[in-house]
Amino acid sequence: MCWLAVEALLLGLFFYTGRALPLAAALALLLAVLGAIPCSLLVRKKLRAELELPVNLPKGKSGEGTITVENPTLFPVFCLTCRVRVENILNGDGETQSFRSFLLPRSTGHIPLTLGSDYCGRLRVTAEKIILSDCFGVIGIACPVTVKKSVTVHPDTFEQTIRMNYNLSSSMDSDQYSPYCPGPDLAETFQIREYAEGDSPRQIHWKLSGKFDRLIVRDPSLPVTRSVLVFWERTGQSGDRDRTDAQAEAVASVCRTLLQQDVAFTLGWNEEQGCILQNVADFDEFVGILPRMLGAAGRAEGVSGVRLLLQTGRFWSQSIFVGEDFTEEGLPGHVTWLTCGKQAPKDAVSFDAENYETQLAQLEI
Repeated sequence: MCWLAVEALLLGLFFYTGRALPLAAALALLLAVLGAIPCSLLVRKKLRAELELPVNLPKGKSGEGTITVENPTLFPVFCLTCRVRVENILNGDGETQSFRSFLLPRSTGHIPLTLGSDYCGRLRVTAEKIILSDCFGVIGIACPVTVKKSVTVHPDTFEQTIRMNYNLSSSMDSDQYSPYCPGPDLAETFQIREYAEGDSPRQIHWKLSGKFDRLIVRDPSLPVTRSVLVFWERTGQSGDRDRTDAQAEAVASVCRTLLQQDVAFTLGWNEEQGCILQNVADFDEFVGILPRMLGAAGRAEGVSGVRLLLQTGRFWSQSIFVGEDFTEEGLPGHVTWLTCGKQAPKDAVSFDAENYETQLAQLEI
């Protein structure tokens, strides 16, 4: 619009005064626009772009990234406009930013990018539209370059105590035992070690103790039928970003607390591809799984994650389900529901987006 206004003004001066200078200036402006078109057409197919972003970001804090654009041709880019979309896949929160730059022949440009989110989740950063134009931005030519990259905004966790009550009515005849942590089954030995204060006399291995002339104990094993599941139900979500954030932090805190108590577990959630189940034995494995879990967008309707889980035919003695709604699907074993936003039945624990750290500080499963 400014270019058109200047052109109109110069042409008006030419017709009013009859002098050649305004006409020459108007033609120069027109040639500057038309002359950039062949340059842009020659550059558009050879332009290369990439995103350089941090792998992780803390929630509520911004991070710095860079859009690197390379022009390998002998022609300049008078004006490069890049539109970047930053979207939190977990809750749908997003924004679009636009940047402008120019590139000399055979040069590389670096456009700084600031990104972050007040909510945890998986940020998908897309340089979805790059337009090459003249220095006035009058005629733009789209460049067939789309660059995508993701950043994980980790959830905060809070201090929590979880008391594990293994169901003693579970079958003790399982021939599969956890290789990660001990349990209550004295029929199978998890590990042999020296006696420590507080060990039960039932754990003392008298034969080995007599052989080594010191007290040796054996830790009992944990049958697989007494394993633990932590599942995030992503169906039945209202789309409330604060509730989604509270659920994510509840899941992360439960997982962290179980790992601190040396309890191996299975972490699961549902997404478009179906039901995802991952075994977690240490903190590194949990951190490695987080990016995919935080990219599981919630749905208001559809097949529930609980139903998908039942179709797998797998069984856990203790299960912790986190979601916005409560569902009764006849799940086997001892199930603890942590529901956010809706009134929970007597067997479930209800929490909200404001006080969840206090409400979930003590859990018994």
